[in-house]
Amino acid sequence: MDPINRFGKQFIFVYLLIWFVGSLWMMALLGSGTIQGKLLGVDVTLYHEYACFGFAGALGGALYGLRMFHEHYHDLTTQWVYWHLMRPVLCFGSAIITIILFQSGILLLQVGDSMAARISVAFLTGFGYGKFMEKIRALTTTFFNGSGSGNGDKPQP
Repeated sequence: MDPINRFGKQFIFVYLLIWFVGSLWMMALLGSGTIQGKLLGVDVTLYHEYACFGFAGALGGALYGLRMFHEHYHDLTTQWVYWHLMRPVLCFGSAIITIILFQSGILLLQVGDSMAARISVAFLTGFGYGKFMEKIRALTTTFFNGSGSGNGDKPQP
């Protein structure tokens, strides 16, 4: 793969920094009640907690992305660019789903019912996104009684 030039590296750094600071800012705005009413047709007051969980996950994903950017600065390739661009977005959604899975009882973890505890779990989901996906894969295999033989989604006879 081709190495990324200096402009590309600066873009990735600024992009991740915007996600990091922006996530903190949005969590503060949502927590303060400043944003109310409808935004793009969605009643923000109904979903502000889930948005906070999403931004906590994006915060964790952006922090991990910044760490990886620092550690692999000289090794950045096109593949890494896509990884860095997708990380906060995927972590945003994964954090929300994690909280829903805990609230539904499908995933069990001794976590307090406080907002701080749920935001902490959402952050950890974003920071440890790779491990989260491994856990979801194992849960799906167990939940749907898969064979775990590595056959993917091929039906078993």
